[in-house]
Amino acid sequence: MGHIAAYVMFRNETSFRLSLIAASVLFTLILGEVGIRLLSSQDSDGNIYVGSFRVKPFYLPVNTLKKKLEKHVKSKQTYYAYDQDLGWTVGPNGEFPGGLYFSNSSGVRTSSQRKETSKQPIPGILRIAIFGDSFTHGDSVPYEDSWGAILESQLNKKGHTVEVLNLGGPGYGMDQAFLRWEKQGKPLKPNIVLFGFQKSNVKRNMNILRFLYSPDTGIIFSKPRFLLDGDHLRLVNVPTLPPEDIISTLENFHSWELKKHEFFFQTSNYTDSPLYASRLVAFTITGLTTKFSPRRKNYDFFALDSTSRKLAWRIIQAFESEVTQAGAHFVIVHLPTKKPIKKLVVGKSLSYQNLLDDIMANFDLIDPAPDLVHETEVSSFQALFEPGSGHYSARGNRVIGEAVAKTLLIP
Repeated sequence: MGHIAAYVMFRNETSFRLSLIAASVLFTLILGEVGIRLLSSQDSDGNIYVGSFRVKPFYLPVNTLKKKLEKHVKSKQTYYAYDQDLGWTVGPNGEFPGGLYFSNSSGVRTSSQRKETSKQPIPGILRIAIFGDSFTHGDSVPYEDSWGAILESQLNKKGHTVEVLNLGGPGYGMDQAFLRWEKQGKPLKPNIVLFGFQKSNVKRNMNILRFLYSPDTGIIFSKPRFLLDGDHLRLVNVPTLPPEDIISTLENFHSWELKKHEFFFQTSNYTDSPLYASRLVAFTITGLTTKFSPRRKNYDFFALDSTSRKLAWRIIQAFESEVTQAGAHFVIVHLPTKKPIKKLVVGKSLSYQNLLDDIMANFDLIDPAPDLVHETEVSSFQALFEPGSGHYSARGNRVIGEAVAKTLLIP
């Protein structure tokens, strides 16, 4: 009888412990659910955010985009303009609200003096045109502190007579930089063309609707996209959607003929599930499957057999070929952003090192990365970037401009 009593006591004690554990787990889950809901907010499209993290299911930002479009129209800003070939571009004689950016009649970024760009190169002056995204444009700093302006100043100090035309486009992919060369750069007949390359450009090549790649973007436009047709490039979404047509496209997105070419739309992210009735479960699943980002972080954009890698390579080839046919010299400038520089500082390899190595082996490449790393030792990592921004500070731009000036022309 003693053994039976001991067994019953043991079983009761085990049951009690299991019940206690189950109750503790349940209490923790309930507490987590309550906490998540207290931290949650909902936008006008139905998207749920936990802090700054959007959780599944995602909803297309129809209402959000309407508000941004209305704000864009009311602002009457003249710096960024819709372009049927490029998606958007720096408009002629533009001024950004607050006076940080100015452009001349050719859409070239200039100082507040709006120095004009002659339609034909001036004899005796070497014309250099730079193309790329916001890191080439010089976002967050005045024109005088952008690396293009510093490059011009440094080369002139060395005894060269040069002008640098800044044709960078904020938010651009490699495709838009190339297309801007064709449309607005080539007619200006530069002697040297610099393409500022940073890794996100490869991702943007796969995008059509900017706000699906970057939901918090201030860019309300769509963009053209190249497709690989064998060894040839084929453009879609040209002419690009006028801003006023984007809303209706979004409202009828599932029947849009180009939906299949929008790499950053995944049906699974926009499909509801009974599991998502729990904000805690939705938060956990979103973190595990998308890392709270629509940018396909589970996809290796730089894998040798990836479409994105092949497309980027073909665009670079086409860019170089057209520049050479126009009688100019094509040079790529590597513009590492925050994460790549952090990796280089601690001796880690870059996620896109294989692409960078291939570029170096096949094209003229100027790589200011060692100079940027050195600057972190002289000053600090933070000094290279504008506070609250991922863009280069005046110091970071100066490092880039001086690094390019050192090797671009032989004194």
